[in-house]
Amino acid sequence: RPKTKSFHTLSRNMDKLLQLLDEAPSIMNGKDADAKSAHAKKVFSAMDRLNEKQMVETVDSIDQEPGDILLKYVYRGLEVASENNAALFKWQAKLTEKFGTGSIIRVLTDRKTV
Repeated sequence: RPKTKSFHTLSRNMDKLLQLLDEAPSIMNGKDADAKSAHAKKVFSAMDRLNEKQMVETVDSIDQEPGDILLKYVYRGLEVASENNAALFKWQAKLTEKFGTGSIIRVLTDRKTV
């Protein structure tokens, strides 16, 4: 029975991150820095709940646009040195592996921030 619970937790954590990525464009289009920061904290919290296997499954399940948005959050997280930087670099590597260097260029040249 515990495996079922952990599977549901995994699914719920992945679903939460995917939901936050779906909501991100409306936040990105706004100019409210506090709303962007609050949303970023939620994204980072959802990312932190996923282990490396779950991270791979999450990246494998998303398309280019949410992948680019997720990479924006990765780069935002890397703006400040923290104990989460190693995990963020793993996310960046997996996203780049799936979407290529074009994803990095799209993210770095897009004026809309997260």
